[in-house]
Amino acid sequence: MNFLYPGFLFALLSVAIPVIIHLFNFRKFKKVYFSNVQLLKEVEQQNSSREKLKNLLILFSRILAIIFLVLAFAQPYIPLSNQKANSLNNTVSIYIDNSYSMEAVNKDGNLLDEAKRRAKELINGFGLNDRFQLLTNDFEGKHQRLLSREEFLKALDDVKISAANRNLQQILNRQGNVFTGTANKYSFLISDFQKNIATNKKLETKPDIQYSFLKLNAATLANVAVDSVWSLSPNHQPGANEKLVVQVKNYSEEDAVNIPLKLTINNQQKALSSVTIPAGKIKKDTLNFSGLTAGWQKGLLSIKDFPVTFDDSLSFSFKVDTSFPVLSINGANGGNYIKALFAADNYYKLTENSESNVNYNSFSNYGLIVLNRLKNPSSGLAQQLKTYLKAGGSVVIFPDLDTDIQNYNAFLSGLSLPVIQNLNRTATKVDKIDLQNPIFKTVFEDIPKNLDLPSVNRYFN
Repeated sequence: MNFLYPGFLFALLSVAIPVIIHLFNFRKFKKVYFSNVQLLKEVEQQNSSREKLKNLLILFSRILAIIFLVLAFAQPYIPLSNQKANSLNNTVSIYIDNSYSMEAVNKDGNLLDEAKRRAKELINGFGLNDRFQLLTNDFEGKHQRLLSREEFLKALDDVKISAANRNLQQILNRQGNVFTGTANKYSFLISDFQKNIATNKKLETKPDIQYSFLKLNAATLANVAVDSVWSLSPNHQPGANEKLVVQVKNYSEEDAVNIPLKLTINNQQKALSSVTIPAGKIKKDTLNFSGLTAGWQKGLLSIKDFPVTFDDSLSFSFKVDTSFPVLSINGANGGNYIKALFAADNYYKLTENSESNVNYNSFSNYGLIVLNRLKNPSSGLAQQLKTYLKAGGSVVIFPDLDTDIQNYNAFLSGLSLPVIQNLNRTATKVDKIDLQNPIFKTVFEDIPKNLDLPSVNRYFN
């Protein structure tokens, strides 16, 4: 025999109360004096045995009343035999994959709906007294409860597609937590088993749990996704022309023809295009637009591709500044070249400091720092520039050709940059300008065909 609430058995200690009452007579007697007590002695002798029997019966009835009252609260029960218990007390955990990939369809509809149907079929094979766990990628607290069949079916209808993803080991561990203290344990996993659900390590399973994996297969469908986006513009100015490269990937086994591509910035349509992508290939397209105002821009690239739609859009953001602050730290032989370069465009706000007068605390105020022919850059400057670079800043270095190479190499090492090997004094004529280099990309509006490029007499290797 077992008890549903064994804690109430401690109340049996109260049986001692009627026993104490029986053993100790708490009545107060009043003395009455008689001249002759012979008659009283005869009456007492006749009632003595009857009184003792009456008191014992009262004691036993009180004890039994307390015992039965305590047992009523403890709720005793006789457990079923092992064979019956094994046939009734099953614990079943069913995992339903509700990731985005389960939106794919086959002849029976989308995979999530099919997973729900399969789960209903599974629980119909168990008894009415069995308990069920419904587990999804959301891993919510309610998924750690054991449910009746009716509760399970109701919770199953509420399962929706989620952005969460879990790997197999996480799922099995979560199911194992709910199996603690149960006899017959059944684990079912219903999924399309995409690659991201797998783990690099061998799965850790338990020998007392019966595992079943049910794979759902989607029909081969055309699916095109917006893969990535990046800007070709070195900076973003109000009203300037912008170039955006979009990479689109075709995951299907058929060519995707004339897929419409739309770009919106701050909920305003900025560009339209269409792309044709061979089966299993990647296609890049460049979108041109303008008319941006200063501030943060919220962009959205989208395509129209059915029936798989969760990967048809890509959000991004960037900032348009009214000006771009530049700091030029000039050596003694710095010249006016840096000033002449940036003076031609009002977008750049140039600040110049001498090598001996540098305010390290102001570095964070600049988007670019130019080291213009510094002869003896200090280790302190290297440390401050390294912090500035880690914060996302940019540095351009034009070394002084008459500097001490060993000293300059110590400075470059402090910035984790390659060191100078030697000073080459062989005269060399410039063959061409690398217009794709970020430094020169927007400097020249037009390059004449017969351009006379300069010669270089000395340069560092």
